[in-house]
Amino acid sequence: MKKKILALMLSSMITITIVGCSNDNNQTNVVSEDSAVQLRQVETLPGEWSNDYTRDEVKALYEEGLARVISTTEGYSLDYSVVENEIKEENGISVNDNYIYFDNENPEKNRLESMYYGFKQFGSDLASGQICMKLGFNLDKESIIEIGEFNIEELSLSAYSAAFTGDYDRDYTELNKEIYDIIEGKDGISSVENNLDGIKETVTITDNFLLYKLETKEYKFK
Repeated sequence: MKKKILALMLSSMITITIVGCSNDNNQTNVVSEDSAVQLRQVETLPGEWSNDYTRDEVKALYEEGLARVISTTEGYSLDYSVVENEIKEENGISVNDNYIYFDNENPEKNRLESMYYGFKQFGSDLASGQICMKLGFNLDKESIIEIGEFNIEELSLSAYSAAFTGDYDRDYTELNKEIYDIIEGKDGISSVENNLDGIKETVTITDNFLLYKLETKEYKFK
């Protein structure tokens, strides 16, 4: 799992800039594995989440999502950890990280391997910040192709996505088609991106591993 995550993160470095939306600690989990290469996005997409929120407003959005993520995780009876105000340095920049995560080292097929949801603030003066989620999923391509379709709404991926966005009525028809096309190997595509009202959604598949990411823009607080 670690090698897969690292390879995926390295392949994404071309299009984005410095410092990461990932956890960097000594835990054995998907979050720590790519901390050196996961870079924060600077792209601003149209939508409600791209408003110029204050620090307190972004923190409130994060905490609302955190409550939903905790509820979702407990609903699946998964063990998790919540970390507050973890201070570290990434690529020469001070980072204050608040997050929840878990890591399942031996997931069954079509089950979640790992989850990170956090609010990072960048710089010694905490001048900017970003909310993001990252899910690692143990994909069973063979069974999905045999069935002939992919239904994300039947998996924990959609539950966590909704916990972040607060949108529990999303129509996943288009995303299901996009993911199934990747699984089938159509057009050599390995990832898709969507705009969820200002949140960037990215799905990347390598072998039987699916990486699902949600990222807000980087909010400027000063």
